Amino acid sequence: MDAQRWRLARELFEVVVDFPPAQWQAELLLQCPHDASLREEVLQLLQADAAATRGTGMIERAPDIVAELAQQLTGPAMAAPGAAGVASGQRLGAFRLLREIGKGGMGAVWLAERADGQFQQQVAIKLIRGGWDAAETQARFLAERQILASLQHPNIAYLVDGGVGDDGRPWLALEYVAGKDLRQWCDTQQLDLRQRLALFLTVCEAVQHAHQRLVVHRDLKPSNILVSDSGVVKLLDFGIAKLLDTQSAAVSATRLFTPEYAAPEQVRGETVTTAVDIYALGLVLYELLSGQRPYKVENSTPAAYERAVLDQEPTRPSLIATRDSAQAVQIAANRHLTPARLKRELRGDLDAIVLKALRKQPAQRYASVGELMADVERHLAQQPVLARRGNWRYHAARFLQRNAVAVLLAVVAAAALLAGLGVALWQAQLARSERDTARQALGFMTTLFDNADPAKQKGEALSVRDLLDAGVRDIRTALPRQENARAQLLLTMASAYLGLQQLAPAAPLIEETLAIARRRGDNVLEAGALTQQCRLLDLGNESEKCPALLDRAESLLDPHEADQARLIAYGLALRVYGLQLENRYADMAAAMRRGLALLDDSPEHRFLRVELSGHLAFALNALDRPAEAEAVLRPLLAQLRKDNAAERVLLPDTLGTLAGIVAAQGRSEESIALQREAVAVMESLYGKDNPAISQQLNGLARALNGAGRSAEALPLMERTVALDRSRGQDVNPELASGLCNLGVLRLQLGQEAAALVALDEAVSVAARSDIVMELGRSLLWRASLHLLAGRQAQAGADAHRAAEVLAPTYKPDSDLMLRIRSVALATRWQAQGRAAATPESCAEAAAIATGFAAAAQKSADAHFATFLQSLCGSGMPQQADAARASLVAALPRGEQDFRVRLADSLVAAWRGERKHAAH
Repeated sequence: MDAQRWRLARELFEVVVDFPPAQWQAELLLQCPHDASLREEVLQLLQADAAATRGTGMIERAPDIVAELAQQLTGPAMAAPGAAGVASGQRLGAFRLLREIGKGGMGAVWLAERADGQFQQQVAIKLIRGGWDAAETQARFLAERQILASLQHPNIAYLVDGGVGDDGRPWLALEYVAGKDLRQWCDTQQLDLRQRLALFLTVCEAVQHAHQRLVVHRDLKPSNILVSDSGVVKLLDFGIAKLLDTQSAAVSATRLFTPEYAAPEQVRGETVTTAVDIYALGLVLYELLSGQRPYKVENSTPAAYERAVLDQEPTRPSLIATRDSAQAVQIAANRHLTPARLKRELRGDLDAIVLKALRKQPAQRYASVGELMADVERHLAQQPVLARRGNWRYHAARFLQRNAVAVLLAVVAAAALLAGLGVALWQAQLARSERDTARQALGFMTTLFDNADPAKQKGEALSVRDLLDAGVRDIRTALPRQENARAQLLLTMASAYLGLQQLAPAAPLIEETLAIARRRGDNVLEAGALTQQCRLLDLGNESEKCPALLDRAESLLDPHEADQARLIAYGLALRVYGLQLENRYADMAAAMRRGLALLDDSPEHRFLRVELSGHLAFALNALDRPAEAEAVLRPLLAQLRKDNAAERVLLPDTLGTLAGIVAAQGRSEESIALQREAVAVMESLYGKDNPAISQQLNGLARALNGAGRSAEALPLMERTVALDRSRGQDVNPELASGLCNLGVLRLQLGQEAAALVALDEAVSVAARSDIVMELGRSLLWRASLHLLAGRQAQAGADAHRAAEVLAPTYKPDSDLMLRIRSVALATRWQAQGRAAATPESCAEAAAIATGFAAAAQKSADAHFATFLQSLCGSGMPQQADAARASLVAALPRGEQDFRVRLADSLVAAWRGERKHAAH
């Protein structure tokens, strides 16, 4: 039977199958009076279908089927509890079923919770129906379990557990994803086309991950792609995936797919390859862009969809965008466009990309998901896409789009020449004015940098600060008739001063810019100046004054203008520090997501996207959501690894942030590998002797130290300090940080004299640089060192000074202040023994332990605070020893951690106090 005849037979079968067998022949004759052989073939299909249902337990399952129908028709209240053999509260392995959340062709999906008491967890349990070819479906479930176990990707719902119930029915426990399907989420959030394409690329990365492991999904559709409230994409249901392996042939022989999203070769029953998923991705992209499906069907039956897939050519997305005027307006509005504008946006590249993915023949589609992604990325970068065999006009148009600024003057000039004489003269005058402004600005910058020539400075090279100071002296006379351009230069120079942490010279430049902006009514310039003013306050430890300035700045800007949206996003990035000081990590995450939504993936936004993504990941990690944090950074990291040398400067910071996140999840070796990669990238960019690489060396040393490999970390930290020292700056925050970390490492290794040398210098450099954070840290660690050596007076003085320095910036229950309070308390107890354990000091110990317990991740200092609290209940030496043993067990380094030595000194003080009392 050829394909055309099969489609006719399939349609006729669907029309007749619901009639009683006694009426089949009459109904076939009525529907197909002129083709006796086709009627016979369909009759054989009907008889085979009837025979296939015998022996499947239909009679036994009748009550279950009736109950399920009742539940669908009248709601869950009318269905008998446990009618289908499954009830809320039933145990499957370590899980207890809560409620049914979905149905599929093979069974039901239940929300369940872990019930073994080990930890709290919710999962989605996929439970197969009983009585339907149990051997085959069980084999398919076992294959699915193996497939899911091989897929480890942040955007693929992972396998938690699996097994077989008491009734012999297989089950799988999968990651529970609470969210909306991709299409619905995009419409609810009213994402524009660029944002939708960015999400689509995330989906593609997950599918590509599966393909690389020889797994084909075979049923990709929007309902199998969920997006959580936080914007994380998850691909579900690899249950009908086919392993590209001969061993899976028996399991995957059954044709299982959703007709609306099936590829032509699936409908024809041909071999399934990765091309099936590429076709489905094309359908998903078609709907994301146009809001409609590519094929027109009159009846929503499987046969109708199959006929459309095989016979119809998909309508171009741009043509279908305005076909239904009422619906088209809403679809376009969900994308912040009009129907006509949506049609223009889809016409050309996006039409070509989608239609190439939807080619009838697999060989004519994209060869891989990676090729599809690359074409989408080319479109986003306004480069020629491979799906279009464009002529010179097409390539010229793409060149003009990518270089719009460069060709703008040529376009204006051409328009001026073609206009009337009056317009030409006006354009000429405007061009002369812009030319004069450009020449004056260029002259100012040329003079500024010319003055930096050592030959004109008697052989003395100017520092960046000297160069800026010289520019400020000349700025008043630069651009005398171009106040707005001069204001832009003022603001740029103020930003440069702030980059050097030179607050005093930056302040008047910002004030002057604000005055010019307000006098001229330039909202964008005023918003830029307010943003820099917030940055100034933030660097001056006055972050609490920033929100009002940033709110005002945002009110002056239009988020629909790209440059202004970028300024809003930059302001949101500046809100991070104040929110972090107040431990408002949920608000931080929300602000970063809003900032990212304002930016596209263009190169000029890349730096800010990396910064916002890093802050978002940090906030999610602080909220004890490391998997989400990792999912934010993984796609960004993959993109940055592909960048050219100019953009690879963004890669090391992202690697470092991700390294911290995986370390917090106990994956120390992976963290170290990421930090090593960051160092290698920086060395390739700047060389091994450039101070620019010190931050990454510092991160690698800290990762090694955190993994208990302090001896390996020490030479790296010494190299870090040497590079930071080579900067030769009086204000040197990097050196202060490196010296403090070097002191901590030496303290861990028992090199207490050398540790004190490093920490003394760290305190001096931080104080000279007026870096509050590093001064407080260095004083805290030096206090710990003094305490370990039994120098209680010095320890108490350093702890007191650290508290004074940090109190204006940090709340009493912040992690840093809790550590200071812990050291101060331990100092008093070490000096006075058990007599110091007054009700007031024990209350302080309990408050410190409670403060640490509120943190999402328990640090080594938190364990030491728990030890201090336990001493208040130690009436006997044995109880103090037990508290000490608990501390050793809790610390990753065990006996090697210096905190254990501190604990020993306190236990000794406790014992000494009791012995003294006995005498």
